[in-house]
Amino acid sequence: MGKATQDLRKEHEAILHVLQILNKMMEPGSRDAESLLHYYGEVVYFLKIFVDKCHHGKEENFLFKELVNKGVPSEGGPVGVMLQEHAQGRNYIAQMGWNLDEKNIEGFNNAAALYRDLLRQHIEKENNVLFMMADEAINEQEQNLLFEQFEQYEEDVIGSGVHEKLHAMIDTWAEVFGVE
Repeated sequence: MGKATQDLRKEHEAILHVLQILNKMMEPGSRDAESLLHYYGEVVYFLKIFVDKCHHGKEENFLFKELVNKGVPSEGGPVGVMLQEHAQGRNYIAQMGWNLDEKNIEGFNNAAALYRDLLRQHIEKENNVLFMMADEAINEQEQNLLFEQFEQYEEDVIGSGVHEKLHAMIDTWAEVFGVE
């Protein structure tokens, strides 16, 4: 397992943990509407910044391009499927945001459930197919370079200290909603 794909897998673990917490948030009677809206707002922020901007940004701008350079087709192949799913996920995040703006908890929960299901399947495919292909095609030195690019990208795109702030949010949600 290369350093770059290992980093992405580690981020997948954090994302899956957030999806588990989101499930708990969506349980009927988990919180009053006012506090739910607050937590849902934080979750949408997390999904936009950590999942889409940071994590998917690393994949799209670096890993997927390197795979295409190594001969993995972008159209009709696994890279194309992952890109389509990233776009679908952005659509669901947008729906979650619109419903949040309208204080529509039911609409938010519907969009969130679709997003959760999509992302769980997406992560399964990346971890068990795409990243395994990447580990075969991209040597250790190239993986190390990709990892360095990931680190610089994260610093440039989300900024210093944001990653830690996002992980602190996860810890707070886990405590509030009783998820280990």
